[in-house]
Amino acid sequence: MKRTIPLEPLPEEPVSRAPLPTPKPVERAPSPKVVEKATATFEDSLRRQAESVTRQVQALQEQNPNFWRSTPLAPAPDNLPAEPFEAANCPPVPTGDLRALVEREAKKQEISSTLLHAVIEQESGNLPCAVSSKGAMGLMQLMPATAQTLQVKDPFDPGQNIAAGSRFLKSLLDRYKGDLPKALAAYNAGPGRVDQAGEVPNIPETQNYVERILARIAAKEQAIQ
Repeated sequence: MKRTIPLEPLPEEPVSRAPLPTPKPVERAPSPKVVEKATATFEDSLRRQAESVTRQVQALQEQNPNFWRSTPLAPAPDNLPAEPFEAANCPPVPTGDLRALVEREAKKQEISSTLLHAVIEQESGNLPCAVSSKGAMGLMQLMPATAQTLQVKDPFDPGQNIAAGSRFLKSLLDRYKGDLPKALAAYNAGPGRVDQAGEVPNIPETQNYVERILARIAAKEQAIQ
């Protein structure tokens, strides 16, 4: 009689399967309500900032009324080199182009475009190749160290200069909790001197700088009304 030896089953080889592709999230446009809320928040932020600037200008007018009577509303920048630039070699940025750049960066940083225009006028007179005796460059007069920190490749390029300068100014406004005179003083003299003084430092150049920019803002606001 033959004996039947049962055969052991062969081990099953694992079936290699390619991983299933990860489904991509479906991008959906924000709802109209979300867009409306974001727009309202942004506009409210600008409105509150403009009201704050107006209050600070009024306070300075009350503190020093003689300044506002005797100082021109649009004085020439006082930090340009002794030898003026030739218009052919350094023409100012065209008004429309400058306005577009300022509006873009003001919206990005959520700061007043009027403030940016006033700083640019005071710093460089809208001349993109302006260089001060201390080495500050371009429309918003970036110091070399500031330009390097903000990774500015060409400080004489209007777009790059305004983008970096507006970021720096926004950081100062945040640092001093919206105190515009302190932020402007720090832009001119450095945050260290403002922190040490606890206010706009007693430096004639810096005090004059702050007052002139606030005067420019007041003039621009009066022109709009």
